[in-house]
Amino acid sequence: MPPGPVQQLLIAFELSLLLMGAYLVFRLTTNAAPRTRWLETNRLAAWSVTGVEFALFVLLIFGSGFIFQAAAQIFLKGYIAASPSRGGLEIFIYGAAFHGGSLLGWLLFPSVRRSLHFDYGARPPPEVAAPKPAWPAPFYQGVGTLLAALPMLIVFNLGWTTLLQKLGLPDEPQDLIAIFASTKSPVVLAGMLVVACGLAPLNEELIFRAGLYRFCRQRLGRNWALIVSGLCFGALHGNWASFLPLAVLGMGLAVAYEATGDIRVTVIAHGLFNLNTIVIVLSGLPQ
Repeated sequence: MPPGPVQQLLIAFELSLLLMGAYLVFRLTTNAAPRTRWLETNRLAAWSVTGVEFALFVLLIFGSGFIFQAAAQIFLKGYIAASPSRGGLEIFIYGAAFHGGSLLGWLLFPSVRRSLHFDYGARPPPEVAAPKPAWPAPFYQGVGTLLAALPMLIVFNLGWTTLLQKLGLPDEPQDLIAIFASTKSPVVLAGMLVVACGLAPLNEELIFRAGLYRFCRQRLGRNWALIVSGLCFGALHGNWASFLPLAVLGMGLAVAYEATGDIRVTVIAHGLFNLNTIVIVLSGLPQ
């Protein structure tokens, strides 16, 4: 069945995004000034946490998230099970609980860390961050980051899917994609969008870029930090089909974070990537 007018407009829009992204990649690889600005610049603030403190950071982030999610499951499980939009409500409510709890863990970490230092009569070294540009610069940089990432993601996705098929491994998209496509309630869809395009990108960028990447960057160097944080980011989503493309996306976001020193840039790029994927799914087009 040929695509309808709306789908044809979306195809044209997606192709225009790919062309703009290909142009940005060409500029990055052939022009010295953009290459230096985005691939050879480090604006990250030093993060003087020890290995033990980083383990505490991870424990607080995921512990808080799982506690809030468990509470939501205990108190709202019956309500969700009785809803005709069960799958969507699970993503909305459990996702909001997990990511909201994780963000609380992030906020608690500095005070918990200070209390540990006070126990042995010291203060944690202060962070000295580079000044952040005012809006709308982070938005433009986030859009540019996404555009540059899209052509590479297409290439890696095609190659990765072909490899999975040859190896006989599952290549179906995440269950989340199917749930978005099957959810009919506008209210539930709106809640899912808030989680997928707002809470989840903010939480994951704080964990994987501002947390894991920055920690590994100072100890393992840039290349290993990119690999470790990217692979962890891809593995977190628990899906074979999306593992390598999301790992590549995570590495691209880390490069943008290092070049700008501004987590807002990667949160915006991440949120727009999720939104673009959801729009494609809801349109009925194959990914």
